[in-house]
Amino acid sequence: MAFFKKKTQPTESNARKFKVKIPYLIIFLMIVILLAYAWQNYYFYSYGKWLARDQMNQLALSWDNLAEGRWWVLITSVFLHGGPDHLVLNLIALLFFGKAVEDALGWKKTLLIFLAGAVAGNLAVLASMFLGLMPADSVTIGASGAIFTLLGVAMFAEPLEIVIYPFLVPVPLILVAVLYTIYNVGAFISGIFTGAESGIAYAAHIGGLISGILIGLKIEGKKKGFIMLLAILALLILIPMFWNIILYLESYNYINVFSEMFG
Repeated sequence: MAFFKKKTQPTESNARKFKVKIPYLIIFLMIVILLAYAWQNYYFYSYGKWLARDQMNQLALSWDNLAEGRWWVLITSVFLHGGPDHLVLNLIALLFFGKAVEDALGWKKTLLIFLAGAVAGNLAVLASMFLGLMPADSVTIGASGAIFTLLGVAMFAEPLEIVIYPFLVPVPLILVAVLYTIYNVGAFISGIFTGAESGIAYAAHIGGLISGILIGLKIEGKKKGFIMLLAILALLILIPMFWNIILYLESYNYINVFSEMFG
């Protein structure tokens, strides 16, 4: 007598578990950013460097634009980028962190978080200019503030999501968030005391990250938020113990790769 093991059909819950979600909103935002960059280059090659710069400056974040009533620069500045390395690195970060948020919260909330992060990051830049921590005549562009907001939310919504950004090896998203927090706060404070200008708006990163953490706490609730804060504190304590590993990972990341390609 032959014995046949009865095959079980996958349940609906198991099917959903293994279903790959496509982050349609994040893909759409990436396409918009790419189209904006293509338009920048078209304008540059069609009208020349100086006219292109004037046109870009009218859509970038600056005190002058706000003083002239161009309030929309709080959003339009997010979709502009300064070069191929700036563009590609932000697109990769947006894909990893944005996908984690869209998977957890859906596209509608993710869009609101992205837009809120864009405004929060830009307001942090304006506050830094007002306080004299950044040059008052600074003109800033880029999606970094919104991306850091997504990172802040993702560290609460999907803390154990495995990503390969910025390192080229898989690491938990929460570790990336902690490392980015330390690096950006440290770089911002160092810039204040040394007066060195890096060309990177760390204030936007920090403002975006803070807004993301606050949104993450609101969405995930106080209990989970408290547990996550304890986990972050533990990571902060443990980081010095494996600092050599972090330095090793730092030598293999997208930033170094694209700096060599476009530098």
